Formats: sequence, C-alpha cells, structure tokens
Amino acid sequence: MNATDSLLVPLVDAGGLNGLKHDALGARYRFWRDEDGVRHVFSVYRPDAAPDYPDALAVVSRRTPAGSIAMWAGPASNARTAALRMRGDEIHIHVFGEENAPALRRLMQRTEASSALPRPVAQVLCLPARRHAA
Repeated sequence: MNATDSLLVPLVDAGGLNGLKHDALGARYRFWRDEDGVRHVFSVYRPDAAPDYPDALAVVSRRTPAGSIAMWAGPASNARTAALRMRGDEIHIHVFGEENAPALRRLMQRTEASSALPRPVAQVLCLPARRHAA
C-alpha cells in the first residue's frame, strides 16, 4: 500500500498536470486513477467553493506530503456537507462527458444507493485500490 492509497474510496491519486506543475492550471486540475487503472481528470475546488453540477462525481480529499487521499466520493450536490464532516481539504469534481467512465459511474451509483452522505469510517465498504504505473 502506498501513502496515497485510500481505504475509503477505490481511487488513487495520479498527480496533477505534468507540464504545468508550478502554473495556476497545475493546481486547478488533478488526476485520479480508478479501480480499473484508468486516469480521469478532476477540477480542484476549496470546500466552500465547489459547484453543484447535476451530473458530476465529487471526491472529498485530504492533502498529504505524498499526495491527495480520497476520503469520500459521491454526487457533487453532497460534497460540501461531506467535506465538512470528513474534514476534507479539497473537493475534486469530475463532470461526466460522452465517455461515460464506467468505474466512476459505479462509484457514484454505489454511493447513491446506500447513502449520499458520509457514514462513520467503521461502516464504509473498504475496497483495495490497484496500483498502476503512471
């Protein structure tokens, strides 16, 4: 297990935009790798500034020296509440486009089916994230 593997959400931090690491755009976007190993781009927001997009997956994350850790994932409409409860540093949002991102859809549907708001850590289904080379 790596320092950025999450025990709560099957997503692994896959870094930012390589060429723009020190530019304003570098901090604005983040990649997450799903349980199938596919990288997806997310927009990064402060918890109090995250938009409520209707068809978007939000990830509440906590920053560490090694990278971001996913604390919660679900509909963007519940992200601010989740960030407060989970003490998240950022909200990362992926808006679904034409390519449906099946693993992210499954993650959102699992959250919607159970409960949209975060539960205590002891009750969260823990799925190991698979590691892949960047």
